Amino acid sequence: MENNIIKTSLFLVIAFLLYTISKIFHIAPNIIPLLLPIFIPLLNNLYYSIIFTVGFFFLNLLIGLHIQVLPLIILFFIPLIAFYYSKKHIYYILISAISLITFLIFFSFLIPQYLLNNKLFYFLAIIAYIIGINIYNIVIIELSIRVNNYIDREW
Repeated sequence: MENNIIKTSLFLVIAFLLYTISKIFHIAPNIIPLLLPIFIPLLNNLYYSIIFTVGFFFLNLLIGLHIQVLPLIILFFIPLIAFYYSKKHIYYILISAISLITFLIFFSFLIPQYLLNNKLFYFLAIIAYIIGINIYNIVIIELSIRVNNYIDREW
């Protein structure tokens, strides 16, 4: 598809329907939200990726899933956008750290109590997130390349 507006709206509708169905009917409720950022590299434009992310948040805000969507956007969408579109690695590290700090400040009630009580586990969890988000971004980008090849071959 050549028109980015149509591609963004189509990906947004697909992502919204997948997320809503997975949360309401409990069909793979943990797998589908982690695969939704695959649409960001498929858009291949920073502007439309930000529109996709904001649109996804506002659509879920309308149906009342914003408390579940906002940590997903903060922890996965924003670091993927920074990883995919930043030219320098320092920007990606800075944005990932800011998104993690934002999550820790505003969504600390989602963190298990034993992590909050034990500072060593808390520190290890932060290190695990930083390493894991790098691996996650590489996997999502590789998966999006394969999906893009499939889309180009079929359309």
